[in-house]
Amino acid sequence: MRIGTSFVKNILSHNSTWIAIRNPWLIRSCSAKVSHDHDRTEKFETVFSFPFVRHIATLNRMKFYHIIGTSLAIPGCGLLETLSVLPEYSFLAAAYIGVTGAILFSMASLPLNNTIGFLYISEDNKLIKISSVDFWGRRRDRIVSADEWIPLLDMKQKTMDAIYLSPQLTDGTKYKLFIKFGKVLNSTKMGQVIE
Repeated sequence: MRIGTSFVKNILSHNSTWIAIRNPWLIRSCSAKVSHDHDRTEKFETVFSFPFVRHIATLNRMKFYHIIGTSLAIPGCGLLETLSVLPEYSFLAAAYIGVTGAILFSMASLPLNNTIGFLYISEDNKLIKISSVDFWGRRRDRIVSADEWIPLLDMKQKTMDAIYLSPQLTDGTKYKLFIKFGKVLNSTKMGQVIE
């Protein structure tokens, strides 16, 4: 029984070495998972939530689905128009509606890019976890040091501050923080770290 299990272990170790050599992506994804699990050991407290971030993510995702639908509808209408199934100029109408809709969706979602949905701060106030929505409606979690966050009081005032604040990181990444419409869950901790 021991001979069989050692034989299987040798084959598995040989195969995993071969897989690791053939698939460097596997090594990167496994190492990324380890570092992600390391980040999970740090305890974070939710200090801010923006309940309408789901609607912003839906709007941004609709743009993606519209572009996919347009990329299928335009050639389909062109083919059906060529086969005389659809009336003349169906291809141009589909192209006009598809491109115009994609431009409108993009323009509507561009000001909502990098909207912060949740802010988390570590127990020792040294790390900030930012959960935001990107241009395509995907959630992006980023953990940064509190030193990388430029305090809001150090930034110059803008005309849009009445609607949303524009926090910025030292690497130039800009976010939108709808503090007026969100829920501040721990104002003292939030004030100590981000203001």
